[in-house]
Amino acid sequence: MDEFAPTWLNYAADGSELASGSKRKHREYLTHLSQAFFWKYPLTGITQEDINRWLSDLGNFNGGATPRKKTFQLLKSIYAKAVAEGAVAKSPVTMKAPAVPKSRQAQIPPATGEELQTIYAAMPTTTRISVWLGAILDLRIGEVVSLQVQDWNPKTQTLRVCHSADEHGHLKATKTATSNTTQPVPPQLGKLISEACEGKRPTDFIVTCSDGTHITPNRLRDHFNTAKVKAGRPDLHFHTLRATSITAAVATGASLKDTMQWGRHADAATSIERYQRASGSERMREIANGIESTLMGHEATEEELEEAIDETEKRLAQLKAELAALRRHQNR
Repeated sequence: MDEFAPTWLNYAADGSELASGSKRKHREYLTHLSQAFFWKYPLTGITQEDINRWLSDLGNFNGGATPRKKTFQLLKSIYAKAVAEGAVAKSPVTMKAPAVPKSRQAQIPPATGEELQTIYAAMPTTTRISVWLGAILDLRIGEVVSLQVQDWNPKTQTLRVCHSADEHGHLKATKTATSNTTQPVPPQLGKLISEACEGKRPTDFIVTCSDGTHITPNRLRDHFNTAKVKAGRPDLHFHTLRATSITAAVATGASLKDTMQWGRHADAATSIERYQRASGSERMREIANGIESTLMGHEATEEELEEAIDETEKRLAQLKAELAALRRHQNR
């Protein structure tokens, strides 16, 4: 408690302070661990047999599968620190963590581009952009409602993500330090963001209620839930848009490390840092453009249309020539 808990309870591995929700969860897991029968044993006195017996007892744990696994991981972390500091020779926590079944939400299929278009059209004009902010930029609902005009840079076409919001809409820190970032924004979405910012002050919010007031995550979720039914997807959650974004990223050819970085998960970022070289900002922009093209469709430029017409005319001329040659051959 004196050596490990003070740091672990309040700070992440990179030294950044945890969000209040994460601190609360850490205290919950520590409380569970303190109820273990070996809690008062010295570190050197806890055996692998003790751990296995404890795990067997955890089978009847009524806190749920995830807290059970997190409590086990806490014990493993304590021993990792103890070994690193020479307090014990080796850790008795050598077994696998208790399995956690996939959540129902994790099994929901991602939304298609057509479904997102329908949801977008069915939402109020002041909140519909949230669909693309979630599905293209991979933003959480608390991050979406916290975006301010000053976070949008039309010159660099980037959007700063530096806040989240609680259920009452009050600003707070992002879920993790890696969630605090600047996202490259593809062109069509950039145009929508600029339109949403038009006539507003720097500190005004981009996504608002119809009267221009700040919207809470729950209110925005209500808008989304009403619209998703019209798209025939009552099973969707706003959070499913993050899975949709990652799925679309993979469809554009993004590598595993690209998608892990794009997802902005703290544990994923650690894995990338240790085992893979993180992608540069240009690769992230390519992913953003690819996701937008997959989900929103592509609005062709004048140059692209002229090029397509030119190629079509060439192909048409070639087909006419082949048809004429075929007819000449048949008339011989």
